[in-house]
Amino acid sequence: MEERSGSFLPELPYTNRGVIRQKEELSALIDWCQVTIKEVPLEAVIEDVLRIPLELMTVTGYEKGIAGHEVVAIFDNIKVLKPTGNAQYQGFQSFNERERLYATMRIFYNSMRKLGLIFFNRVCQYHINFPRIDLAIDDRKPYLSVPDLIIRTKEGLLSSKLREIDFHDSGELKEDVFQSKGGSLYLGSSASNLRLVFYEKGYEQNKKYGVELDENWNRYELRFRQEMAVSVVQELLRYKDVARLAMEVLNSKIRFLEKPTDSTTTRKRLYPTYQAWAELMKDIGKVKLTMQPQKKSLQKVLNSLSRYYRVRFDCPMEIGQIKCSGNLVLFDDIDQVLQTLQRTLSISFSHRDEVIKIEYVHK
Repeated sequence: MEERSGSFLPELPYTNRGVIRQKEELSALIDWCQVTIKEVPLEAVIEDVLRIPLELMTVTGYEKGIAGHEVVAIFDNIKVLKPTGNAQYQGFQSFNERERLYATMRIFYNSMRKLGLIFFNRVCQYHINFPRIDLAIDDRKPYLSVPDLIIRTKEGLLSSKLREIDFHDSGELKEDVFQSKGGSLYLGSSASNLRLVFYEKGYEQNKKYGVELDENWNRYELRFRQEMAVSVVQELLRYKDVARLAMEVLNSKIRFLEKPTDSTTTRKRLYPTYQAWAELMKDIGKVKLTMQPQKKSLQKVLNSLSRYYRVRFDCPMEIGQIKCSGNLVLFDDIDQVLQTLQRTLSISFSHRDEVIKIEYVHK
């Protein structure tokens, strides 16, 4: 990626979130961050990494935490956990010596807008990993109608590689017309490296806390996991701009569509962009999050392609064990994808009845 200079945020010295320039109704924040810290004692995690005075942190009697971890210290929304039972990490010993600690924290930009970035700069000096980070965009205009996005998604007017979709839409009937009161749209599975969530935050806050209803408050969350979460942190340190990165990732991952006036147009990439989405993304660029490619066996790649394209492969075991690396472009035509594999691996493919036969090519 090319270097970027300048700030995408207006110069406001004290604010709790980044405001997107020329779109004052939009703001962004780091909503959730989960960090794995290796080879650091508990006291150092609290005082040196989190910068919380030890006397303010409540050291617990090992309370139940999340997914095989127990809480060992807590302050407000910040929790430190350690692995237990089956989650014990191989090669680590007693608590005060070489155990891995989870610092799960909600960062709200309490005193100045770059607090979250200051934290990342500090924590990256340690042996760490980022299993999860969430960025959130608050839309106070709002540019989008979440119930309308749900309807468009049901009608197939969405261009995205995120295949798993879920939605919830509560409301009431007024004069036999359904009126939404708190819709949510989920793109991507909860276990995937990226999940996008669009929901009516004002209704959620009203139901959850009984506060005055704000009908003009939407939130768009980008939930990153594993390798993609690490990539996001790297880009945050490069961009130094939460709002700009969040919007560019969103713009690069999905596009809501309008029905084409020409009924012969069938490819979604030729569909016109939904006007409200185009307005939201006006002057917003796109970013490609780079991840270190992991080598996979050809058989695993074919299994994924089989699910995606709903085709069957016949691949001998010895060929299926060939290791692959890099990223595949999922073209509309499965043959184009297989031709990419063919150029990098010593294989050929042919269609036989309803099965795609994979064979080894001797050079």
